[in-house]
Amino acid sequence: MSFVIEVENLAKSFGKKAVLQDVSLKIQAGESFVIIGGSGTGKSVLIKCILRLIDIDSGVVRINGKNINDLPQSEMLKTLLKCGVLYQGGALFDSLNVVDNVSFGLVYGYGRSTKEAYKIAIEKLEAVDLDEKIAYAFPAELSGGMKKRVALARAIATNPDVIFFDEPTTGLDPITSGTINELIVKCTKEMGISALSITHDINSLKFISDRVGLLHEGCIIWEGTKKELMATDNPYVQQFITGSSVGPFTTK
Repeated sequence: MSFVIEVENLAKSFGKKAVLQDVSLKIQAGESFVIIGGSGTGKSVLIKCILRLIDIDSGVVRINGKNINDLPQSEMLKTLLKCGVLYQGGALFDSLNVVDNVSFGLVYGYGRSTKEAYKIAIEKLEAVDLDEKIAYAFPAELSGGMKKRVALARAIATNPDVIFFDEPTTGLDPITSGTINELIVKCTKEMGISALSITHDINSLKFISDRVGLLHEGCIIWEGTKKELMATDNPYVQQFITGSSVGPFTTK
């Protein structure tokens, strides 16, 4: 069985604070893996370590079978081009219009001509249910939900093997959140893109996940399918999904 993402015994500390201690996970092609856990447990740090935005202290990260920590810079960047990212706030370039935002990776990462990149960008905007009419609007003119969809269009524009979603529904109303969740499922199931997501949104978790990992005190302490998540009697999982104020997370 081949895996798009493999993380083995990853550790990362900042000074004396150990944020990640022994994290291991594997993601198959077309699979949606969701990481849950309390605030400040290192979920976003884990994504940044996988993407080499932060150097790890120890462990192995493989993308499409390649250990990115051992690759020369040029090969590492080529490997990372097969990854898309939907940042928590969208992270659109304020000074660029929608079509320039979506085509950015195609032009500056893959060297596509502007004309070709624009054509692909319009196709990806349509894929996330956005009308071509907004192509020349600027981020400041868009609603929060539209910004998320533009950011998703940018993330899928280069036809990545995997997309990283950092709190994809944060700050959105329930209806818009539902739309984003449906688009995430569309990416994984129809386009065959693997997904690694971070979320605190239980409804989103139930909708988009194939498998789930609970990160606590630097380790993934529970892992299982969505069905197993809802049936487990693990007290950490139970407290997280019920939002109870009583449980192991809050017991001193």
